[in-house]
Formats: sequence, structure tokens, C-alpha cells
Amino acid sequence: MKRYFLIALLFVCINVNTNAQNSVIKVQPAATSKQLTMPWRNIIAVGRANNLLRADILEHLAYAQKVMGYRFCRFHAIFDDEMKVVQRNEKTGKLVFQWHEVDQVYDALLKLGIKPFVELNPMPKVMASGAQTMFNYNMNVTPPKSNEEWGFLVESFTRHLVERYGIDEVRSWYFEVWNEPNLGGFWGGTQADYWELYKASAFAVKKVDAQIRIGGPASSKGNWVKEIITYTTKNNLPLDFVSTHLYPQDEQVQYPDRVGSPHRIGDFFSATVREVEGVVRKSEKPNLEIHWTEWNTQTAATANQITWGDNIYVDNLYAASFIARNCLELDNAAKSLAYWVVSDIFDEGGIPHSPFSSTYGLISIHGLPKASFNSFKILRKLTGDIMTVTPKVALPLGAGCFVVKEQSITKVLLWNQNFPEVKDQKNWNGSVQIPSGLDSALNVIQTTIGIGHGSPWETWQIMGRPQNLTPTQFELLKAHSEPAYSFNTLSANNKTAILNFNLKPGEVQYFELTPPAETSIKRNVDPEELKRWELLQGEKSKNK
Repeated sequence: MKRYFLIALLFVCINVNTNAQNSVIKVQPAATSKQLTMPWRNIIAVGRANNLLRADILEHLAYAQKVMGYRFCRFHAIFDDEMKVVQRNEKTGKLVFQWHEVDQVYDALLKLGIKPFVELNPMPKVMASGAQTMFNYNMNVTPPKSNEEWGFLVESFTRHLVERYGIDEVRSWYFEVWNEPNLGGFWGGTQADYWELYKASAFAVKKVDAQIRIGGPASSKGNWVKEIITYTTKNNLPLDFVSTHLYPQDEQVQYPDRVGSPHRIGDFFSATVREVEGVVRKSEKPNLEIHWTEWNTQTAATANQITWGDNIYVDNLYAASFIARNCLELDNAAKSLAYWVVSDIFDEGGIPHSPFSSTYGLISIHGLPKASFNSFKILRKLTGDIMTVTPKVALPLGAGCFVVKEQSITKVLLWNQNFPEVKDQKNWNGSVQIPSGLDSALNVIQTTIGIGHGSPWETWQIMGRPQNLTPTQFELLKAHSEPAYSFNTLSANNKTAILNFNLKPGEVQYFELTPPAETSIKRNVDPEELKRWELLQGEKSKNK
């Protein structure tokens, strides 16, 4: 409880006051030095392993990696039949493995400086107990005919990784068993069947090396977390971490039209993450790492608007403020917050062809950063000591402010989260009082993510949603995918700077305050020598 209280003191995210739109916020140094951990940087996701054999998605991932500096990458289907991992010898009936495509995938990741967060699935057809599949690429989701064979596959796979990349490297990876086994679409068996799959996987990995990390259940909506801890404890099985998934529209799944929901509008996502943290900390294994290995900004105003394949809130401005708010509010709630996914090169429903298609990526198929990408890009700037933020009155619904200071640079992030459930949401304006320690003016660079500047989806809508972009149309969208930047000076009074702001619904603003710039240094050249050069270069041409 003490830790939650400290976080509440450090920043303010959301309140129920929807009328007060003019805010005065006071900033002071915190009593103790503390920095953001940025768990969203720990893992980024790609749709499936086979996608990473494509040059375009590797380009998108490399671009994102350059900006964000991710540590791990997670994706489905390392054992997909398209990866050609396993066959059965027709004469002997024994399994035969080949790892060429697997090696290409992991080599590409490591070349980018990203480690694999290995997801052990799906079921190779030659090992499957049934024919149930999921997604456009038909990954088999049935239990194995034999858990012993499954264990042999996992053990052989893990041994190959150690032989290729070295034991120290593979010990630094994570191995996660399956994906969302609590949903019938992703697991054709029962919960008991999953426990058997987990047991076989854990024994296989640990047989190779006891220090390689294994966990799960990679469940949907925070489910089965308590259950897997109890199961592994009771059966003396290894469990090095727990993993689960969450999407904001899961509230409409669990509480259709929010009837019976115990959460205020906008609070479901962060409250659920905190609830799972509480479950783990009160469990038999309270020190387990918690990894949210899937989440994004898919939301729905009502139950009948839920959609998993055509959700505009991953493409439009809404994503920016949702990401800013929740990544800051949940900074200490988990080891990882893995955004699903980095790129619209994503083929669960077939690779999209339109410039924007409500596909999950931070980056469009043409390489355009969306509002979501730009929000993460700004969050990456928030290095430095966290300041204490105190509003004089309650902030409007969805409004928030976060401030850090790094040496002489003060960084202020503001967001005005919009909600599909709230009509006629207003602009948010006000001022932030920042101790500057100076009586002189400060230089201020303002960065704004808004419609037409940092969120190109709305521009594409206005253009009539053209399928095939002309070069000029692409240049326009590219220009509108960049946030708006402006420069100003900010006067200080009694060593306090007053920063005024105005945000439209959904907008995110970042301000970087620096002391007055030093006069530029002239070239280190003897002035008399420079005069001589000037004269020589201005001579008339010699005729002979």
C-alpha cells in the first residue's frame, strides 16, 4: 500500500471532475530520487515468427528499435508448419527436426540488439491430436497426441539454441508456454490439458539447463495467474515468471455496456493490472516477475462495438493519450508491458493492403509512425528524477501531468485522454508552476501529438481513404505523421516558471525546458589569417 501511495504523490492521472477545465499544477522536487523503469521497453511484439523472414517488417522493427531501445521481442508460432521445424520419418515414425528458418528469425533479432521472448507454440500438424486451427495462417491449437513428444520437441529446440547462441545468452531469454490457453480459439484442450503441456515444457527446458527461465500461462484478461502459481507450487514444478494479456475493451467483454463494472470510465485497464500484481504478491510465490506479454489500445464504447480485427482506436489519436497515461501509471506494476504489435505487417487476418486498416501496429505498412508510436517516442524522453506534481483542484476526467528533471533540463508531459463513452469532452487548459532556480527566461520546445500532427490516420480519412497513394499523398501523410514542434521562451518570476498549456481531447503535449543557451563558439582561426584568406579568395583571376 505504501508503494501505491508514493506513486499517487508522484503524478496525477485521472479524476472524475469533468467540469473543471482550467487547472493550476504545482511541481516540486520529490523527497527521494526515483526514475521511471519503463516496462513497456522490455518487450515489443511481432505477429508471428514467419513474419520476421520479411525484409519490410525487419525495417520497421529496426526503426522502432533505434528510437525505443527494446530489450525483447515476442511473437507467436515458432513451431508453425511454415517454419518447417518438425517432420515425422515415414519409416521409423520418429520426429526429425530442422532449424534453418528458426535460426534466421533469431539471428535477425539478435543483430538488432533484441533478445527473444520465446513463445512455445503452436502444435506441429504431425504431432497434433486434432485439426482445430486459428487465424489466416492456420496455426494448430490442439493438444499434442503425446506430451512426451512435445517435451522432446521443446528439449531439442532448447538444446539447439544453446548450441548456436551459447548457454549464457539463452539463460538471458524467457520461454513462455503457449498463448491464451484460457480461450477456446487458442487452445483446443482443457485447463488440465494445459497443465500437462506446461509440465512437459518446463521439464524439457530445465533438462537442458536449470537456469533457463520458463513461465506462463500467457492467458487472456489476467486469468489463470493464481491457478498456475498454485498448480506449480503443489506439484513442485518450476515457474520463473507469470505472463498474461489485457486489452481495454476487455471491460466490455466482462461487463457488457459496463453494467456491473466496479471501475470508473477509463480505470479498468490500470486497475486490472494492479489486481493481478496483488494476486501474485499474496501468492505462494510473491516474488515472481509479472510480464504482460500482450496489450494495446483496442477499446469499445459499448459491447456491440467490440471488434478485434477492425478497431480504429489502434490507428487514431486515442492511442496516444491512452499509452501516455497507462504507461506512466503502471510503471512499477510489472516487469514488462509488451505492446501488440510493432508493425501492420501482420497476417492473422491476412496482410493488410490499405495505408491504414485498424491493424495493431505502431507503424503502418508504408512505414508511417502512428499516434501510438509517437506517444512511446515521447515517453522514451522521460529520463531523469521524478518530480512531485500537485494540482490545486481535481483534474478533469482523463487529464494528467508528469514531470521529470535531468540535470538542468525539465521535462513535462501532459495528456487529455478522450473516451468513446464520454460525449462532448472539452479541451483542457491551465498552467504548470515549475521551480527553475533562475530569474532569467527559459527556452521551451513544445511537442504536440494531435490530429494532423503526429496522428496521420485522421488525415487519411479526410482524403477519402485512398487505397493507392500517389507520391504526393504519401508525402502529406508522412508530414502529418510527425508531431508539431514549436520554440518559445518562458519568463521566470521568483525562480518559478509558469508553463501555460491547452490540449484538445486525445492530445499529448511534451515540453522541454532548458536554461538560456550559451553563445555559439566561433571557429578557432586566427582573425588576421582569416582576413588574409578573404582577400586572397576575392582576387581577380590571373591572366597569365
